[in-house]
Amino acid sequence: MKGIILSVLLLLLATLSFADYQIVSTFVSPDLNISGLGYGNGSLWAVDRVTENVYEVDPATGSVQNSWYCSVNGARIPSGLTFAYGTVYIASALPGSMTDPYVYKYSSSGTYSGNFDLDC
Repeated sequence: MKGIILSVLLLLLATLSFADYQIVSTFVSPDLNISGLGYGNGSLWAVDRVTENVYEVDPATGSVQNSWYCSVNGARIPSGLTFAYGTVYIASALPGSMTDPYVYKYSSSGTYSGNFDLDC
């Protein structure tokens, strides 16, 4: 029985791996140096590493719904973004070596709510 289930799972995986993917739509990026992109709450979320702006983008039209400046990064450069549980998380580190990484938390409206260190 386990062998049959494993065979079916492998066949399903192979089918998904060779699925024919297609681009559904494209649109112009809201800024020139996007270094992080996430999806959540029905929107795409992007952060630009040079301007340090965060953008909430409508994935159907590409229009910017909201944006704000990441004012608490200090000397760190935004290098990644994710969205979870109504919070935008922006990973930032020191330029060049990308050391001393921190994650900064913002509400979906752009209110800063804290940070945490990523050094282990």
